[in-house]
Amino acid sequence: MNIIETLKSTLGMSLSKHSADFFKEEHSNTSTAVNGTFAAILAGMVQRVSHDKGAKDLHKILSNEKYKDYDIEDIFTRSPQTVNGLVNRGTHFLPSIYPGKLREASNAVAQESSIKKLTSSKMMKVSAPLVLNALAKHVQENKLDVNGLKSYLNSQKSHISGALPKDFSDQTQLSAFGWDKTKVVKEETVVDTKVQERVERRAEKKMKKKLAQEEKLAAVTPEPVAASSGTGFLKWLLPLLLILIGCAWLLSRMGCGAADNVAKTVTAPVEVVTTAAKDVSKVATNVFGKVNDAALSALGNIKFAAGSVGTQMLDYIKSGSSADGRFRFNNLNFSSGSAEIEGETGVEIDNLSSILKAYPDLKIKVEGYTDSQGDANNNQVLSQQRAETVMNRLVTQGITAERITTAGLGATNPIGDNATPEGRAENRRIEVIIVK
Repeated sequence: MNIIETLKSTLGMSLSKHSADFFKEEHSNTSTAVNGTFAAILAGMVQRVSHDKGAKDLHKILSNEKYKDYDIEDIFTRSPQTVNGLVNRGTHFLPSIYPGKLREASNAVAQESSIKKLTSSKMMKVSAPLVLNALAKHVQENKLDVNGLKSYLNSQKSHISGALPKDFSDQTQLSAFGWDKTKVVKEETVVDTKVQERVERRAEKKMKKKLAQEEKLAAVTPEPVAASSGTGFLKWLLPLLLILIGCAWLLSRMGCGAADNVAKTVTAPVEVVTTAAKDVSKVATNVFGKVNDAALSALGNIKFAAGSVGTQMLDYIKSGSSADGRFRFNNLNFSSGSAEIEGETGVEIDNLSSILKAYPDLKIKVEGYTDSQGDANNNQVLSQQRAETVMNRLVTQGITAERITTAGLGATNPIGDNATPEGRAENRRIEVIIVK
């Protein structure tokens, strides 16, 4: 059974036709998009079952799903609300497959099929319940257990891979389809090394320029004064005294042997930069373990937003505190009811990864929280998904998964009043704890 062909033959033609009318796109483009969307969703499922926990979670969803025969024409022609109902169901389901990478997946489909990005996102959400329904039917009718689900999805990899958009695995970072995390880490290391080399070259050039200026000043000497007698002697003595006073002032500013000291600095700029970095991190090294000097130096080029988790953690580390370190993300936002990061707010996670690179012995725990509205079980699942989204983004930045644990705590431990919108907004949060 080729699940891609099965979906295309039973749903694809009708779905592409009505999607073109509903979303105001060319039919030929939505036809390509439907195929890419089916493959993209299934690729996420294959990635999900590559880990035991993910396989068990997906199997539980499919085993409990009440499958039915979807009538695409009826859904699209009856009312826009029926389409929106399908979109809402897909919105709830998709984050469990693509934590943090859903936008990249839909953008890859949009680029391949030449449809609008918004249309691609909607079609992903419409198609998700359809794919979920088809797979649930296969699992339940064939009584597949967790291992059976894994074997079945892995047997479909070649069919799925052939239907995926170009460069899909690189954009969505799906290791099950060839994405190599170690290659990215190596590339980041090369970039970090080049940045460090540029910093050192600029420091050396600046010191050489300063040395040349100081040597030029040091070379200034008074003109020889001819001996004379009477009042003529005073005429020559006064300028000489002024020159000597000026030289004495200049030498006091430069210090004895100043040119020699500068010359030594120029010949070993790397040593100077490294030493300075070690001095800055001396206290932190004693409390938090090893320090990666190159990564620590690169931190100086990052401008952390006031109150961000990066600012909180750096202040804590530099103080050498031995108390429990707990920090809250203040600028990280997720789409409503989703584990998808909004806009560029994920930069706070990227800055956190820079700190973890500088202090490679640090381990952290990422905790997700929600407000008290809605179903408690759904809130717990969503909070766990958001915590995992943060962890996954850190892993893609080169932080090993062994250094990170996650916990979804739902509406527990509120810090605001759930009776007010402001309090609920405070309770919807991600916190990071340093684990010692």
